Amino acid sequence: MLLGYADASEAAYGAVVYIHCVKEDGTTITKLIGSKYRVVPIKVISIPRLELSACLLLAQLVGKVRLSLQVHLAKVILHTDSTIAISWINTSANQLKTFVGNRVSKIQTLTENFEWKHIPSAQNPEDIISRGVNPEELSSLNLWWNGPQHL
Repeated sequence: MLLGYADASEAAYGAVVYIHCVKEDGTTITKLIGSKYRVVPIKVISIPRLELSACLLLAQLVGKVRLSLQVHLAKVILHTDSTIAISWINTSANQLKTFVGNRVSKIQTLTENFEWKHIPSAQNPEDIISRGVNPEELSSLNLWWNGPQHL
């Protein structure tokens, strides 16, 4: 199974993808596969719109990861801590304003067979990067390397 997480802040937005496998003995392992980030443009954009942009970045990243892996994945679950972004993703794109509608349309096309879920910010590994972290600290953050404990 692939698990993806998106988040945004006033400085940056991004996405991170993990693979979650169940071994024959029933134990599970979750590991970081890839991540992608963008610096927020100089033009002021609201946090909900940045969160939606992070969701689009996640949808694109998951598509690339799936092509690279070339294996059958039982499930793909995508997470964000933005209830507004999830609401937009579940709305018909033509009912939304242009900026939001264009991104929602792309997200819906890229993720039509995937599941979107809300996750609290404290459990969202992408929150670590979007808020900023020192490289020394990052190397010891289990949440970043292995994903949330709810798995």
